[in-house]
Amino acid sequence: MSRKPAGTQATLVTMPDAVDLIRFEKNLLQIGFFGAHERRGKALASRRRIEQWVNRDGKKIKVSAEFRSSDALGLPSTSDRDKYMAFMKLAMEQKLRTGVISNPIRFSGYSLLNILGQCDSGENYEALNSWGMRMADTTITSEQVIYSSLRKRYMNKTVHVFRSFTRLGSSNLDNSNKIDMFEVELEDWLLENLNESFVVPEDFNMYRKLTRPTAKGIFVYLYLWFYASQGREVEKDYSELCALLNIRTYEHVSKIRETMGLSLNELVAIGYLKCWDIKSMSSKQGYKLVLTPGRAMKDVLVLTQRKQLAFAAAANDVPLSDSRELARVALVENGVSEVKAAELARKLEPQALLDRVEYVAFQIESDRKGSIKNPAGYLITFVESEQQIPSAFRTRRQKQAEERNRFELEARQAREAAQESARSLAQMQLQAEYERWVAVQVELALVQHLPGEQLTARLKQISNQLRKDPTVATRLDRMSGSARLAELTRRLHREVAEELQLPGLDEWRTANPQGDLF
Repeated sequence: MSRKPAGTQATLVTMPDAVDLIRFEKNLLQIGFFGAHERRGKALASRRRIEQWVNRDGKKIKVSAEFRSSDALGLPSTSDRDKYMAFMKLAMEQKLRTGVISNPIRFSGYSLLNILGQCDSGENYEALNSWGMRMADTTITSEQVIYSSLRKRYMNKTVHVFRSFTRLGSSNLDNSNKIDMFEVELEDWLLENLNESFVVPEDFNMYRKLTRPTAKGIFVYLYLWFYASQGREVEKDYSELCALLNIRTYEHVSKIRETMGLSLNELVAIGYLKCWDIKSMSSKQGYKLVLTPGRAMKDVLVLTQRKQLAFAAAANDVPLSDSRELARVALVENGVSEVKAAELARKLEPQALLDRVEYVAFQIESDRKGSIKNPAGYLITFVESEQQIPSAFRTRRQKQAEERNRFELEARQAREAAQESARSLAQMQLQAEYERWVAVQVELALVQHLPGEQLTARLKQISNQLRKDPTVATRLDRMSGSARLAELTRRLHREVAEELQLPGLDEWRTANPQGDLF
């Protein structure tokens, strides 16, 4: 590979006015909707399926996307991606003017061809028409792979990208002064995600410098990868990347360098990669690509970060609340950039965000095999998609709530026990007071009705009555004189109390609410 002059390369990667960022919807990028291939007379593939294993809710699940189109039109390829990116440039200009992308989106064929740097030949107009028909014809069957940023969930459904594509226009009989207009209606899910900014920025000027389909296919992923790694080196499974790009996989390193290597060299030439290498994987059989970001890639990362900072400063003059600030700090402590952390802290519910940060931190700490290659990127994906935390995992907030509930339960039980103890004590005191009152009433009656000898006679009468029972008589005889007198007096008091027909405890308490008896 010939080396370009250093001066040319510096001009290529540092000119800020050369950066032309457009927004690429994340789902179409992540599911590999556009293959990195060209038809050029080959038989058109009309069906393709991609399967991936992903980690969601603490579980590894298989997700898939299946693409179908007619045999006549085939599936979207590199040239279709070129036109789609030019179309998104026009759509984003509408968003800048009106604040939102809305259906239908109308544009002239000339304007789109001009963005692509192509002449307005009849062949190019026909290619535009075929592109639009292919985009409207292709279906995507999503099995938990297409994410709706508005509904915060993954979809299980079959969808299109373009709901409709219409060619409008007019010309005279000799086909001169031809005016071709096109009208596109986007599907709701795509329209929502674009307006919700569920997008990846791509430098269209740099993209157009590339000539190899595989280089273009890899290019659109580089921002996503290096943004997640915060500008550090990334590793990508070679066979999985080939499946995503819909290109052939080779088994020998030499052949990989002869094929994909040429596309990677082209990315080095425009400054998006500094260098690359192919290494054997340690976790399974096969190869991985080791990619190091170049100066141009880092410039775009810095540029988008500055734009995010400027937007955040303009849109968020009010400081973060205490809870959102805690969430922001937690994100930064776990490797997320300051800008991204502030963005997430502002738009997501802070307590739920803290819970997800804690769970992901636990997952990373427990990842003994090192399967989570990019912890910060994994954390961002987990919180942005608002994935659910497994019910078996107890967050710090849940543990604190459980501890508070336990403390409150114990305190309530202690209060109830104390109240019950107080009620029992009050009942005992009441009973004792009642019994004293009864004893006073009996003593008064004895003084009034059984003076002197009459009292002795009554006690004798009670003794004779008891002795009719031999067992009782024996027990009385075994008592001392004072104990026998106490027993007979107790029985006398009970008889007198019955004769007086005194009120019971409840009736007495009602008549004496303060217990003031004497």
